[in-house]
Amino acid sequence: NAEEEKVAQALKVPIPITEATTENSRKIPKVVFIENVEAWVEKYTDDALFAQMNELYQKYKFMESNLMRARENLKTKLPDIKKTLEMVAMLKSKADSDDKEIDANYLLSDNIWAKARIPNDTGKVGLWLGANLMVEYNYEEALKLLAKNLANAEAKIKETEEDIDFLKDQTTTTEVNLARIYNQ
Repeated sequence: NAEEEKVAQALKVPIPITEATTENSRKIPKVVFIENVEAWVEKYTDDALFAQMNELYQKYKFMESNLMRARENLKTKLPDIKKTLEMVAMLKSKADSDDKEIDANYLLSDNIWAKARIPNDTGKVGLWLGANLMVEYNYEEALKLLAKNLANAEAKIKETEEDIDFLKDQTTTTEVNLARIYNQ
């Protein structure tokens, strides 16, 4: 029973297997590479060390899957933002020219299209902002907003990819630590 209590107590002790880092924007902790496994096992016990390292590994995998999902969501929004930006630019160029009407084909229902002549003399466009909210902007404001949204989305994708790469490095280090602890 004394041995079991010692193991149970050792499992509760927090082991410093991570360190703070400024390498990523989300403040994901950096895993410590265990150089001298024997000393760590002697100090914290192999069960406790393995359990906490495995828990950290699971957290890294969870974060990685969430970041990958977030990256895919951002990548699907990017073409929509680009198309909307191009459309508003085209509407503005048409409004600035002598042609104040636009010929368009629009979708009525599946595989049924209709032709329409749309007046383009207001200088305004409605943009969906999400949550069933549409706001009317003039062309210049809409172009500025869409350009800012595009830049933000591209920056967020880049940041997310950097964080995924950082997490992959941490996952690899954790896997090596786990193998070394297990084989010790």
